[in-house]
Amino acid sequence: MAVTFRFPSLLTPRDHDETRQRPTLTLVPRSERRFVRVFAFFAVVVVAMGLVVALRVHMAQQQLRIDRLNYDISRARQHFDSLRAERASMQSPEFLISRAREMGMVPSVGSRIVEVPASVAADVAANVGKIDADVAGSIETPFDEFGRLKPAVVGAP
Repeated sequence: MAVTFRFPSLLTPRDHDETRQRPTLTLVPRSERRFVRVFAFFAVVVVAMGLVVALRVHMAQQQLRIDRLNYDISRARQHFDSLRAERASMQSPEFLISRAREMGMVPSVGSRIVEVPASVAADVAANVGKIDADVAGSIETPFDEFGRLKPAVVGAP
């Protein structure tokens, strides 16, 4: 806590008349700063307009980028379609036959599948003394083969 002391011996004596002649203080109205307010308002307006212009420029740039990407996508799709058409033409039977003839291949006369009955195969196997697993195994129908291959191809039973 601070305590102040007045030492009359250290202070200069004042005249009581001098204090009475002092002018009284009055309040003066604050000077208006219209110029600062107007300048600040216009500065805010100019900055806001600049931000709007910058936003519009950014949006235009992004739109150009999107247009360029769409053009690249359409070109890639056209190229993919042309490659798919080229592949289809190369896989066509006419193209394959012509390429085979250029290589010196000739078409087959025909093929015939001869089915051997299981009893004949068993007799041959018994006489030879060797029994192959495909002959000794049970006769498999197409449905059995489908059931065996489906889990391997599809991945589900």
